[in-house]
Amino acid sequence: MARIEERARAFSDLRTLAEIKIRRDKQVQRLTGALLLRSPASMRFEALTVFGIPVMLVAGDGQSMTLWEVLDNRAFILPASPDATRRWLGLALGSDDLVAVLSGRVLAIKDPASVELLPADGLGPSLRLTSSAGEQRIWLDPGTGQVRQVEWTGGKSPARVLFDEAAPDGPPTGLKLTTLDGKLEVVARYREPRMNTGFDPALVGLTVPEHVRIQDFR
Repeated sequence: MARIEERARAFSDLRTLAEIKIRRDKQVQRLTGALLLRSPASMRFEALTVFGIPVMLVAGDGQSMTLWEVLDNRAFILPASPDATRRWLGLALGSDDLVAVLSGRVLAIKDPASVELLPADGLGPSLRLTSSAGEQRIWLDPGTGQVRQVEWTGGKSPARVLFDEAAPDGPPTGLKLTTLDGKLEVVARYREPRMNTGFDPALVGLTVPEHVRIQDFR
């Protein structure tokens, strides 16, 4: 537990080009753009056309999440909650958990009722944490705290994240997220990721122009 928390605290920010494939049932969406992450819960993803024109922007912090569909001239503002994330992504993760996962880190569930260290399997040893909300299992390198896979079961959105191999102290290179019912799959690959550069926090903000149709669900 201490190793996982120490690794999460060592992360400050990430900036990278990202190639993301999202499959919902049989529908597939491919996005390429700039991804900015800032601990603990701020993010911005700007999906671009091949000509560099923004087509969709997603930005959020610990209070709200904004999804701006540029071509449709509409935007949605949602609270930064697991239920809100489930509405637009299909997976119930809070903004802090989402930023942690995208940065190759994992936040252990808060105040677990039990914690058990399980013997190594094909991915190595793992921690199993239980709470009233469900169960979390984290496969990790106990020496470095680097997480190889995490799985949530028993809650609203049972899911698994498998992280691409990366240097223990280096930036993440990508991940594959799937819901256990097979309805959602997200594959992210990072190009030229740079971690802990101390970029301006204002870069993760997003101001939607007045002419855009905005639906505020907060």
